[in-house]
Amino acid sequence: MSGEGDFEVEVPDASEIIDGLFVGTAEAGIEATVGANCRQIRYILNVGGCVTPAMFAAVAEALANAENGNDDGRGTKTLAWNNDQVYTQNGVVTLAMPMDDFGRTQLTEAFLQRCFDFIAAGLEEGRVLVHCRLGVNRSVTVAAAFLMRRNRFSADQALQLLRERRPGAQPNEAYCEQLRQMPQSWEDGQVADAEYDAIALAP
Repeated sequence: MSGEGDFEVEVPDASEIIDGLFVGTAEAGIEATVGANCRQIRYILNVGGCVTPAMFAAVAEALANAENGNDDGRGTKTLAWNNDQVYTQNGVVTLAMPMDDFGRTQLTEAFLQRCFDFIAAGLEEGRVLVHCRLGVNRSVTVAAAFLMRRNRFSADQALQLLRERRPGAQPNEAYCEQLRQMPQSWEDGQVADAEYDAIALAP
């Protein structure tokens, strides 16, 4: 699989992988923030770089703040913008951690730990959605890494569970290869340890 744009099999907008953790599409993220939020999502991790209503709201707020001041010392107004930011809309907290669709993002310790901490915090408070554009590649990769880290699954075990719970899940092979290298990295102490409790599988 080269990218999400090549995927033609119809998949649901979101699938529950373990109790409280969903993987899905950008549309599922929109439904949770400005729609009925039928799944009662509390936290959203957007790894697709998709521009969602929550991001629009954050940009509007940042622009308003810039209009109110934020002088850069040269008499001009500045607007701070960072992809790794948290946005809140209608009570739903969103973190944007964009990944490349073609497997070129390096799943570094810092990147993964930020994602893991956000997902874990969200599960403490309710339900979490991890989404990209189609919900078959980037979001699946991060969810698989989370299962590996939290439950000590192998890459194959995590991916098998995701494919069972999320029809069409098919992360880019470059991401699969990075996932396969992760357990050894964790055993070598290259990733900060975190005391995650065992988690229940979704029914």
